[in-house]
Amino acid sequence: MTTTATAHGCPVDDSFDPLAPAFLADPYAAMSAVPLTGTPVFFAPSIGYYVITRYADIEAVFRDPAAYSAAVAQAPLVPLVAEAQRILLAGGHKPAPSMVSLDEPQHARLRKPAARAFSMKRVTAMIPTIEAVTKRLLDQVGAATEFDLVAALAFPLPANIVFSLMGVPEQDFAQLKHWCGYRAALSWGRPAPEDQVEIATTITAYRAYIRDLVDVKANEPGDDLTSDLIAIHDEDPERLRLDEISSILFSLSFAGHETTTGLIGNTVRRLLEDPARWADIVRQPDLIPANTDQRSRPGRAAVRAQPHRDHPLQPQAPGPRRSRPPETPAKPS
Repeated sequence: MTTTATAHGCPVDDSFDPLAPAFLADPYAAMSAVPLTGTPVFFAPSIGYYVITRYADIEAVFRDPAAYSAAVAQAPLVPLVAEAQRILLAGGHKPAPSMVSLDEPQHARLRKPAARAFSMKRVTAMIPTIEAVTKRLLDQVGAATEFDLVAALAFPLPANIVFSLMGVPEQDFAQLKHWCGYRAALSWGRPAPEDQVEIATTITAYRAYIRDLVDVKANEPGDDLTSDLIAIHDEDPERLRLDEISSILFSLSFAGHETTTGLIGNTVRRLLEDPARWADIVRQPDLIPANTDQRSRPGRAAVRAQPHRDHPLQPQAPGPRRSRPPETPAKPS
């Protein structure tokens, strides 16, 4: 949650930094070490945001779109240099709302056609592909006693499935994966000024690819989500515009697999941290569905919202100001 200035009397935590190496390595452990007693809402200068930590308060934010806006959900954390801004604007990466950053009722206007295209029939039809890709990726690991789980499985599996769902040609998968890394750096990183121009250039190429994909599918529809969205557009062009389809696909091409990559990696990590848990899963494979469901509950370590006006989450009584500790070290064919 962010505002333009700190509220009078709000506790300030100089040590809290969600981009610090220790936090990124294990955000849940880092949060458990934050002394929140009496200060469940505090201001973090490192990111210029208010931080709310209690489940009930977080739920209140999500359930009150009249008070809290999603407009900053994907806004860069750091100001962009003028050249990077110029490149992004020229390439169509304008500060226009996307489905992720829209509030109701505008959000529902895009969500409904997207949900209609992302039907249970289409999801069910993906199961054989998901199973085949999983088997192929694991077969490539073979008998190796050690391997990089994220590189071998957690990243390529959901990414390839989402790209396939969108109708992206397989030969372009690697390029889109590469672009996704720049997308994360733009919205959730602290890129240095000299890196921002490269990121901006890459993002404009990424956006152009997605627009070209929509154009290709408009002329040559296939059995994919993009073509389904275009069919909805053809029914009523004003209900879902082509540029909005591009925006939906731009979001899906990243968010559609990034969370699953984290889920796979974090689930295996937590199991391996406790050999007894891992032994139980090996001994009783029927425990896998319940374990997967439980591991998906924590969700994201952080999301961002912006108050529309004076918001109901008032900061608690002022607490001590804590000092920061030393940080631990192509076009579609």
